[in-house]
Amino acid sequence: MRWLGIVVALALGGCAALSNFQQVATSSVSPTQALLAANGFNAAESGATAFLTFCKASPEASACNANTRRLVIRYVRAGRAARNQIETYIQTSTTVPAAIYNALVAALDNIKNTPASNFIGAH
Repeated sequence: MRWLGIVVALALGGCAALSNFQQVATSSVSPTQALLAANGFNAAESGATAFLTFCKASPEASACNANTRRLVIRYVRAGRAARNQIETYIQTSTTVPAAIYNALVAALDNIKNTPASNFIGAH
């Protein structure tokens, strides 16, 4: 599953803009819809990792304050937890509960609202 995310991220090339995923009000979403959101999160997670690596090398950068780094780490952990749960539903081809999908979309949106979003799609 992780390889699929890498393939999609590479296919996007240097595209820094992620699609806007919407939270849903229904009780579940299709595995395909959840897979798209999970792949979007994989790209955002990669950008967040690049941001944190940059901050480790350049702690004096204004975007690298401790509070911002803590928020990015919190959002990535929340997204990983939701993505990992979604992957189990995708493997069994069953619908994904909307609460888990919405948690992933919220984590993705939160990452996109931090300085880490500038690193999404960076090589």
